[in-house]
Amino acid sequence: MTADAQPRLSVSLNGVDNIGKSTQLAWLHSGTPNAHLVGTVSAWDSRWREVAKGDFASWWFINSTTAEHVALVLGSHVARRDGSGPLALEDRGAPMLRATCAATAVLKEGLSPVKALRLVERIEADLPVAAPRHETHVLLRRSADTTQEAAEALRREPQPVDGRYTAYQHTLAEVLSIQVNRGEYHAVLDLGFAPILDVQCMLRARLAAAGITVEPLPGDVLNRLWVLGGLSESGKSTVGDLLRHEHGVTRLKIGYLLDVAAMRAGVSDPYEEWSEYEQAQRLSEEVLRFAQANKARAISVESAHRFQSTSHLKRVWGQRCQVVFIDSDPSVRAQRATETKSQLRNRDAIKRERGAARIADIADHTIDNSGTLGALKLAVNRMALTVDLPRVGLHASKPATHSSWLEQATEHLLDEEVACMLATGSTGTTSWREGWSDLDLLLVRDTAPAAWLRDVAGCLPEPEGIKVGLSVFTTTDIDALRVPPRVVQALRRAAQGEGLLYRRAGYLLPVPNVAHGDRTSRGELGLVVMTTRRLLAQPQPDVRAVHKHLVLLAKLVLRADGHDLHTADEVLTAWHSHHPAAECTPPDLSDLIRHPTDPVLRDQLVETTDRLLTYLDQLDHTERTSR
Repeated sequence: MTADAQPRLSVSLNGVDNIGKSTQLAWLHSGTPNAHLVGTVSAWDSRWREVAKGDFASWWFINSTTAEHVALVLGSHVARRDGSGPLALEDRGAPMLRATCAATAVLKEGLSPVKALRLVERIEADLPVAAPRHETHVLLRRSADTTQEAAEALRREPQPVDGRYTAYQHTLAEVLSIQVNRGEYHAVLDLGFAPILDVQCMLRARLAAAGITVEPLPGDVLNRLWVLGGLSESGKSTVGDLLRHEHGVTRLKIGYLLDVAAMRAGVSDPYEEWSEYEQAQRLSEEVLRFAQANKARAISVESAHRFQSTSHLKRVWGQRCQVVFIDSDPSVRAQRATETKSQLRNRDAIKRERGAARIADIADHTIDNSGTLGALKLAVNRMALTVDLPRVGLHASKPATHSSWLEQATEHLLDEEVACMLATGSTGTTSWREGWSDLDLLLVRDTAPAAWLRDVAGCLPEPEGIKVGLSVFTTTDIDALRVPPRVVQALRRAAQGEGLLYRRAGYLLPVPNVAHGDRTSRGELGLVVMTTRRLLAQPQPDVRAVHKHLVLLAKLVLRADGHDLHTADEVLTAWHSHHPAAECTPPDLSDLIRHPTDPVLRDQLVETTDRLLTYLDQLDHTERTSR
């Protein structure tokens, strides 16, 4: 149904305070051809200005009678209807206006919500009637639980509120719930904590399904939006380049996107003609268009200079939007600048006036770029790798084997700085093999000074005839995922309930996802290949070491295939199934354990490993067709 079509139509958004009615209507208006954004009823009757000159809250809740209150609210609605275009977008429709009057009457008259609604309806029956037109009333709510609904509305108040207003919000939520049960709203959108963009998409889809012409937003395929802010010469461009070259993030400029949006809307100056809130929404639409057209999953935009626009951008996108403030010492910024100090100060002054410095207060990440390029690269890498990293509090699991020694080792190493301790590989599991397997431990500690490594970690008791391997990382190493692939896998297995021996109260273990495990594993493939060839070059290759590297090579490729396996038997069985062309037939592990010096078994293992290396050498082969 278009704006010019008959019959005339009013679409209203309704809900408790601070639910986002005005914000959603303003955005909806930009996508609804020829719609009339009529706003709230207070703009349609001069009596509101007279009331506002005094103590508005006292008039609303105390001084006015219920009849006077209802007459002003619903009379203003009649005036709004009389002045509305063919398609009107209303901030609070008729049902919501009755609800506000009823909630107020509950406080004034001491009535129940149901009786208050009846009173309002009786008063309305004697008032002038709004011009008839088709209506679509949409209720926005975060929760069907009225107590929670009111609590969320009050939590978003910018200033503390009194008990009367608190009671009003709770009563209003109850009245709206009664109206929902009576079927007074054509659609109820349960928002939860969805960001503005998601709600706008839901709203447009629901209206389109009702036959109302509204432009759909571009398809949403974006996983991450990085917003880079900071003062002049702080390093925003460098961070954007690092995200692009090292993490596959598409780098865009805010100014360019707003210029495109302005051309699309026929606006000459988006900064003058659009509020900062509308700038954020228009920018978001261009980001969506670009991502959809280019199949971009991660985009960075720079430079964020305006505080309100950036703050609203966070609300539009929710957690997908990560604001990064790049800070730097003024003397360092001056050294980087190609302009005079006076010119730099002038540029900073303009940005500060727009609120650029205040963006640090709402940033999800703050990077100090006063140091070296290497430090910046490490900081950006940590941020990009861990932004979506879940952290969990796990319970220690009882090992299936070597429980006495593992308990002794834990007691030896444990102190107040130890955050967690894990048994890795086959340690503590039924796949551990006597005479073959090591006992491997991973310790995470706040610090790892040389003295502690020497006097404590270096003195860990070892069972006779068994090699013990203790790997120590700091909590910073773990938090930044500055660890080799085997530690990534140990963390993933710990999250599945395997290997955790101790966790300090309150410490949360990061859990890398499958893709991260695969990516880091493939990054180590070259090192494993090199080490394996060194082993094969020995006159008498170490059978145990060669077999472990054979399994590791197969494990890394299988992980890339999407098969995350752990034990040697599982890995080699899967390898034979998924990569038969490798023609790898290693000796049985049990035979190698019983006869480690058997030359026939050794030669079979070496030949199998050699074949696997040859197979890997051809696995990623591509033919270059251009010179």
